[in-house]
Order: sequence, then structure tokens, then C-alpha cells
Amino acid sequence: MQKSKFFLIAIVSIVVSLIIGCSQATSNENNQSSGNNNQEEIMLRLGHGTATTSLYHAGAEKFKELLEEKTNGRVKVQIFSDGQLGHDRELIDAMGLGSMDMGMVGLEPVARLAEKLQVINLPYLFTDRETAYSVLDGEIGREMVQELPEKSGIRVLDYYENGFRHISNSKGEINSIEDLSRLAIRTPESPVSLAIFKALGANPTPMSFGELYTALQQGTVDGQENPVSLFYTTKFFEVQGHLALSKHMYSPMMLVISEQKWAGLPEEIRAAVIEASAEARDYERLLSQQQEVEYFEKVLENGVTITEPALEPFIEATRVVHQEFEAEFPEFYQRLLEAIN
Repeated sequence: MQKSKFFLIAIVSIVVSLIIGCSQATSNENNQSSGNNNQEEIMLRLGHGTATTSLYHAGAEKFKELLEEKTNGRVKVQIFSDGQLGHDRELIDAMGLGSMDMGMVGLEPVARLAEKLQVINLPYLFTDRETAYSVLDGEIGREMVQELPEKSGIRVLDYYENGFRHISNSKGEINSIEDLSRLAIRTPESPVSLAIFKALGANPTPMSFGELYTALQQGTVDGQENPVSLFYTTKFFEVQGHLALSKHMYSPMMLVISEQKWAGLPEEIRAAVIEASAEARDYERLLSQQQEVEYFEKVLENGVTITEPALEPFIEATRVVHQEFEAEFPEFYQRLLEAIN
């Protein structure tokens, strides 16, 4: 009887041990599975509409390099250049819908969703890069885009640099405002850009960047206005023989992420994205400054005539554009001027 009792206790102990062992194994498997899920690879698709030699691409490549390094390869960034997945406006709309993750885009298409951003396009607002950086990276820069995540489904991470814009054309040298008369100049689809070239006496023609080279080639428009980096890397020198250093606008570009994608990222990945973007921004801005002199030299080597018209008449003629914006956003405009000065 005693032996049977001990035998029964032994059997029960073995069964309990097996149950506990299986339970622990299952728990460990679940924990491991949960851990693996937390460490799943994240893919970010990043599009832009320019060539792989452009500053847009250089900034995107640096962001990719830094983010993949900071996350130990957990995040992978796939870059689509040359408008493969659309140009600025299409990319912005797709990010708003959550069907595209990220984009390196120009300011103008974003400004249609955040009206205060138009202030950056005001003529001769910034005369040097350092002031532009200070304003864009500060309170004013954040305020201009703060409503975009909720309102439009996109989030601006940082302002990168496109550069100071200049005017090119195929008809002849521009040495004065009078030389712009009756020239059809392509502008971005921006009210401020249109107002600038109307004030200068030209015929502004809004058009997508993706259509621009063909329009210049076919003579649909006579000229365009962009930083020298885009003028060279997009090979506008093939269809434009004259470049006037008007420096009429400082032009940033933006690294933007879909708010839907952002909301789904773990907190530590968000932090890495913010760090990588800021570091890539600083790298790209410095690269822009370094390449500018080189690109002017290459443009000359390709037979383009460069002129430097006196800027005071351009500044005076475009003051009306400032007045129009001031009337629309008087308080914000005054704070902007205070930040600049």
C-alpha cells in the first residue's frame, strides 16, 4: 500500500513537471516570437523627381546611409529617383494617402497645403544661406508646417537646400528687367512665383518640373528659373544658352514622410529617423555650397553665357509681392522679418 502511494506521487510529479516544462517552452517560444516581431525589418520607400546626380538624390542617399547605420540595418531605405514613382505633387498626394512612405520634394507643392510656406518664396527675402537656415530650423520653420500631419497626412522632417534660383532662357542675354519682357518663363505651380515674374514683366507659365525639359526643348516656354545645381544636373544647358544670376529666391527642398507611416513606426525608430534627417540635412547643405562654384564652371564649359544684372531694379520691382503677402498674413509676416533681422 505504501509503495503504491509513493508510486502514485512519483507519477503525479512527473506529469506536473512535464506540464510546467511544456508551458515554459511555449512561453519562451511566444516571447521569442514577440521579440522577433518587434525586430522585424522596416522598409521605407523614398521617391524624388530628379536625377541621381542631383542634390535631392545626394540628400536622400545620405539619409539612407545614416538611418540604416543608426538602426543596425533594421530599417532599409529604397530610393526611387527620376520621377519613377511620380514627381513632387504626385509623391505628396501619395504620402497623404499612405501609399508612399517618403519623398524629397520641392517646397512649392507642399505650400499649396500650408499657405504660410509661401513666405519662403518671397523675392529677395534671404540674401544669405545662414539666415535662411536659422529661420527654417527655428520656430518659424516649425510653425509653417505644424498642421500638415493632421490636415494633409504628411510630416515635414527637415528643410534641405536646393539653392538660390536664377533665370535661364534660349532667346538672349538678360542684363536688365527689360530683357525679360515677353519671355515665357516656366515657374513652379506657386502663386508667389507667378506674382514675381508678372512683376518683372515676363509671361510666367506654371508647369510641373517633370514636363519642363521637353517644354524647353520644343519651345513651349522660352526659359525657366532654378538653382544652378538643377540647371546643370538636369542638363538644361542643352536647351538653354543663357543664364542670368538673378538670385531672386532662396529655394529649400523638404524631406517628408507619410503620417500613416510615421504613426506605425516604433518610438526608437522615429528617434533614429529624426537624427538621420537632421544630419543628412547638414551634410547636403554643405555639399550644395561646395558644388555651386563647380556647377557654374561646368555650365560655362558647356557654352552657356552667364550674366550678372544689377539686382536693385529686380528688388524694387518685386516689392509688390511682399505687400500682397503681408496683407494676407500681417502678424506672421512681421514675426518673419523680426526673425530675419
